[in-house]
Amino acid sequence: MSRLHRPPWAILVIALLLAVPVAYGLTLDPIDASLRNSLEAPSLAFPLGTDQLGRDVLARIAHGFLLDIGLSSAIVAMSFATGLAVGVVAAEFAGRVDRALIFGMDVLTALPQIIIALILAVYLGGGALPLILALGLTGWVKYARIARAAAFSLREREFVTAARVAGGSSAYVLSRHVVPQILPMLAGLIALQFGHTILNIAALGFLGVGIQPPAPEWGAMIAEARPYFSRAPWLAIVPGLFLFALTALALAIARSLSRRRDNALAGLLAS
Repeated sequence: MSRLHRPPWAILVIALLLAVPVAYGLTLDPIDASLRNSLEAPSLAFPLGTDQLGRDVLARIAHGFLLDIGLSSAIVAMSFATGLAVGVVAAEFAGRVDRALIFGMDVLTALPQIIIALILAVYLGGGALPLILALGLTGWVKYARIARAAAFSLREREFVTAARVAGGSSAYVLSRHVVPQILPMLAGLIALQFGHTILNIAALGFLGVGIQPPAPEWGAMIAEARPYFSRAPWLAIVPGLFLFALTALALAIARSLSRRRDNALAGLLAS
């Protein structure tokens, strides 16, 4: 395996550190409460201790991992699809359509994503679907900008011009010749947004407008641990460490993919 394609050791180590406790924790019940075991310190019976209701923290961490992964994947997929569609449409039709879409992107860029998402989440109410909509509808702008710039560069390429001359419709040309050239450029951004989305999900959960208890969401777990931090600091430290590790893993993957994206962009601009 060449060095270019060999996964960095940091990614493998972080993935292993996440996978082992998560795999074991998934065999446990994250909702089962027992006040008799309230605020138990980490031990053989409870490797990461228990919370104020006697629930196993390891079980909640593991099931929260799946919950955050699923939510982040849905949000990234929505942002990716929306941004890619907006970017290629803006480049294809240009003129007023392009200017209108650019204005919309500028407006969203001028405001912090987390603030817009917070307002939408509060307005739509707590839960998984409002959270996906709130973060998904505010995270597409970067995809759209990259897709638009790449699509503009591809408009005058020989194979695109030949497809149009041969009678290909706009939808055909975009789906068969333009979009496949853009996808490699967005790979690193997908991993980067995935890490940022994990943090945003936790932030909204911490503020009480994301996933609602008793669902084991990491941000909500940290918020619930505040009154007990002096007696049971692991309640906040453990989900914080897992949140850090998962975000670091996503950013490490994004860094490893950025070189391929940069090579794709360089090849596109040079040709």
